[in-house]
Amino acid sequence: MSQVKLTLFGAGHVGTALATVLAGHGRFAVQVVDGSDDALDRLQGLGLPLTLRHLAPGEEAHRLIEGQDIVVAAVPDQAVARVAEAALLVKAHYLDFIPTPRAARDSLDALAGHRAVLTGCGVSPGLIGVLACGLLKDFAPVSDLVIRVGAIPRHPTNRLGYGQIWNVDGLIEEYTRPSAAIRDGAAVELTPLEEYERLTFDGIGYEAFVTAGGLADLDALAGFTPRNVTVKTLRYPGHLDYMRFLLDDLGLRHRRDLLRTLLSNGLPLIEDDVLHVVLTARGQRGRQQAERTLRYRFAPNAAYGPFNALTSVATGYAASLLTLLADGALPNRGRIAPHHLDAARLLDSPFIAPLRRD
Repeated sequence: MSQVKLTLFGAGHVGTALATVLAGHGRFAVQVVDGSDDALDRLQGLGLPLTLRHLAPGEEAHRLIEGQDIVVAAVPDQAVARVAEAALLVKAHYLDFIPTPRAARDSLDALAGHRAVLTGCGVSPGLIGVLACGLLKDFAPVSDLVIRVGAIPRHPTNRLGYGQIWNVDGLIEEYTRPSAAIRDGAAVELTPLEEYERLTFDGIGYEAFVTAGGLADLDALAGFTPRNVTVKTLRYPGHLDYMRFLLDDLGLRHRRDLLRTLLSNGLPLIEDDVLHVVLTARGQRGRQQAERTLRYRFAPNAAYGPFNALTSVATGYAASLLTLLADGALPNRGRIAPHHLDAARLLDSPFIAPLRRD
């Protein structure tokens, strides 16, 4: 079986993790493109079978990907549109990790007429949408869906019970932007940090509260017509009170530069984290009202390299989708939505199964 030609834009943390996974699989001939020589040098130092290409300022990105089968954007949000446009020009399949930004929408809509387009393919958004759709298939109609997701230190050492696990800017956005939700069948926006709840699993207490950015698109759930959908972040007890102190009592909600500096300098880098996904659905099953809660727990696996659980699951999910696409197990054109995907098959994939601890 011939290798699939794949270009990965971005040699940052996520790009490096995904390149590591794909290079070790053998199904793909991987080319990594980045504008930073330092980032490419760090990746080269890993000794992986990769082709590394430098993208100069102003250089036309599509000229580096002629003849490629798949293009992946693991770049900052503001650079996604440039990668999407390049993928359209060469008519390559496309995958990224964020909800489609407005600047990239036209390019990806046009590309979907020719090739498969997968967007928001991390954990949240990403895998949680597939798990939610898998759960909702057991209910008709659906009255309520609550999605809780959180990557937290395995061994918390500070009052926040938290550290630098993903991206500080992304964390601030989650805590300060409105959260997309559904209430009484209509799309609404909820105030972040509200709808607090306490949970206990295996004798350990947690708290959950509304945050933004969990689902790439509420339309992915439209086929199940849920009356209410809420997305929350999961943390150790006490985290929310301290964050409200920073955001509201100290006024840092309106001083994001200062808040970013404070969190970046004050929180430790976390390598040994645990990713929790907890979903609760309520609705009708046959003639009876029913409720079901599913909990998934993931931890790092040294075989995947020095990456924490959140990064490993995000890149493992993306790698699973790319493999399905390469093997012809996904449609070869159109936008691939979460309800098109098999949750059980993805959880059992060789990129995700070794990370599961549930």
